[in-house]
Amino acid sequence: MIAVKGYAHFGGKHGASAAIKNLLAFAGVDNPQTGKPFSEALCFGIAGGIGAGYSFCPSVPRYGCGSGVWIVGRHKSYATNASWYQDFFDRIGAVSRITETSGKGKAFQNLLAELKDGRPVVVWCSRARLPFLGNPVESVDLWGHTFVVYAVDEAKGVAYGADRAATKVTLTLDELAEARNGICSYKNRTLTFHPPKAVSIETLRSAVRAGVKACAQELLDGKIKTFSLPGLEIWSKMICNASNKDGWLKVFKGGLLYCALRDVFDSIETSGTGGGLYRNLFADFLAEAADLMGDKEFASLAGVYRSLATRWTELAEAVLTSDEARLDQTKNALRKRCQLFEEKGEQAAHSIQSVGEQLRTLEAEARKSFPPEELLVQLLPTRVRDPLIALHRDETDAARRLARLVR
Repeated sequence: MIAVKGYAHFGGKHGASAAIKNLLAFAGVDNPQTGKPFSEALCFGIAGGIGAGYSFCPSVPRYGCGSGVWIVGRHKSYATNASWYQDFFDRIGAVSRITETSGKGKAFQNLLAELKDGRPVVVWCSRARLPFLGNPVESVDLWGHTFVVYAVDEAKGVAYGADRAATKVTLTLDELAEARNGICSYKNRTLTFHPPKAVSIETLRSAVRAGVKACAQELLDGKIKTFSLPGLEIWSKMICNASNKDGWLKVFKGGLLYCALRDVFDSIETSGTGGGLYRNLFADFLAEAADLMGDKEFASLAGVYRSLATRWTELAEAVLTSDEARLDQTKNALRKRCQLFEEKGEQAAHSIQSVGEQLRTLEAEARKSFPPEELLVQLLPTRVRDPLIALHRDETDAARRLARLVR
């Protein structure tokens, strides 16, 4: 057994910010204002906080592998490199270390080397290949996931990790190798960091300002249009569109429309966002930053984003409307899977697998028989498109306030 001695830090709402929070706690890095460990919300905001946009990969529905739709909610969610983590560590004055390789064998040796040196390791994986997440519905290596590995038992052939779950996650070494190699651009990456002796209050305030500035800049003027606020406007124009090549009523015929609705809900509510497309987590960050910065505008914006979070949740609920039984069952199953994983982790593995089977059955049924498109055409404009247009407007206003706050 090769294990990082004394590692016992688990849980969170979002995988990556939970990883940072847990790594800092293990290293004994405290918030200089409170003298306590960094909160997940503070880590999330310093790393860049929220994002916005609409991701659609047309090859996914073309080959019958799902919808290819994901609603963007986190800063730099498009990045396949380690910059989201690196930005955080740079901002607090810590030095991060990265290894990359194309070979599974070398990847395993890189992981062992960090563990032997007493450093818990962040690993990049394909979400679809992580069994402890309950065999997610999508079957393609499209979305990534990061978590912390802190022990490897070669004799038993297993690895132990820390994720959003309140307890450890376990997977076989073969499963870990396949997940790490599932998305080629991730390059079997590992990340560790060397903590600073202490974080000063000045450094922390600077880090908060840098995180907010990066957040606002990408929201308003992101280098990829679909991964910034204009992406929401693009999405609103596709929802009821039957003529555009990417229009929903053209691309998502029959059961595929079910998949798109399910993936919208999951990406907003139950895929490790903390609910409300990460806006609740960001509001917690802004509320904490208000005390740190001594600026009431942070607190005011915390209220704005709390309200936006509620509206995103309402939109997600409307997407999987309770008026249609299969959609309602899907919504309840996704919430149950998320809750089971976050509260019980692998202790609920059997139940999580059962929910996964339920979701696969619901999809298979929907592919064969889904409500007439006329029903959804009636629902989508008023319940989804119009609220989305209003959200885009108010999200843009809030982002402009963020930008003024740190200019």
